Amino acid sequence: MEKNASFVNNTSDMQKVLDSGDSSINVRNGDSAFSRFYHMNVPFQLTLEYCSGSQAEDYVNVVTLSFDRGMMYQESLAMKNYSYTKHAPHFHDFLEFVIVLEGAIVQTIEGRDYLYPAGSCCLINRNLRHMEHYQSQCCVLFIGLSPEFVTELFSSAQSALFADEKKICDSALYHFIATDLEIPGERAYLDFIPACQNHQSAARLHSMAEHMMQTLLYPAFGATHQICGLLCAFLSDLSSQEHYHCTNVRLDTNSDFLLFSRITRLFEESDGRMTRAEMEQRLHYSGDYLNRIVNKFTDMCFFDYGMTFCLKKAAQCLAETAESISAITARLKFTNRTHFYSLFKEKYGVTPKEYRKLHSAQR
Repeated sequence: MEKNASFVNNTSDMQKVLDSGDSSINVRNGDSAFSRFYHMNVPFQLTLEYCSGSQAEDYVNVVTLSFDRGMMYQESLAMKNYSYTKHAPHFHDFLEFVIVLEGAIVQTIEGRDYLYPAGSCCLINRNLRHMEHYQSQCCVLFIGLSPEFVTELFSSAQSALFADEKKICDSALYHFIATDLEIPGERAYLDFIPACQNHQSAARLHSMAEHMMQTLLYPAFGATHQICGLLCAFLSDLSSQEHYHCTNVRLDTNSDFLLFSRITRLFEESDGRMTRAEMEQRLHYSGDYLNRIVNKFTDMCFFDYGMTFCLKKAAQCLAETAESISAITARLKFTNRTHFYSLFKEKYGVTPKEYRKLHSAQR
């Protein structure tokens, strides 16, 4: 955290700004064994939680900010985890983004555990019971948006000055939120994992988080417009297919299938040329476990499943471009042309040259 979350470490300055006023969130059914309900009294709220490690004596810093109040407190990880096990999962009357800035967390959604590494996030709608578990050093930002506030943000896109601003209305993010606003009650959430080329996903999210929190801590003339603009930039970044893979996960989707979907998305984007080690780093699961997940849904090993995407890309290049076969094999990282020919013929029944001729005749 020394490099990334300077705004977490600078606690003395924060304590000068923050007061100990009442929370913006009211908890109902606090003693329920089934679930607790959170009601938010403000249009939006940011909560930053930083866990210093995995031992019971490690601490969790919590900073909560909205436009009219702020709170900061610290508790031990043992106490934090105790509260997780003592209390039931919660749901709320606002939309909540859970953004992992550093480390990894386990998000329990309707009784199922999902791992979220740094740079990833999810959007929980108003009808899902969930809770977060901290098992190691991590930093997580929660952004709560009331239905009224997010409606205002999106309505501004309809009358925007720039045509590109209106593209948000074509995104899966927009349609998910619009559906929840119109017909609340569906038990679903959005899962966001960074695209292959989005190597700085955690750094980008951290920068946005820091700007939002600094604006709320030290508001000046124009702060209202600034925070709305920063939130819009955040929503725009998440909705960009260049930056994130977005999956609409419904309650009947199990955790294994969600992980398999993430693997498939990354293979599609990398043309199958992502190693187990690279996938481990992206998804924070062991290579053996990733291999078992792939085998469960495809009866193939990790490498063979990735190769199907590689050969599919080769076939597409042969059919749709004039690129030489040597250039295609080099771009797809085949060092042995004979091996490529063998794999291609095994899958498509013809050699790459014959495949090109066949598709050239069909065009």
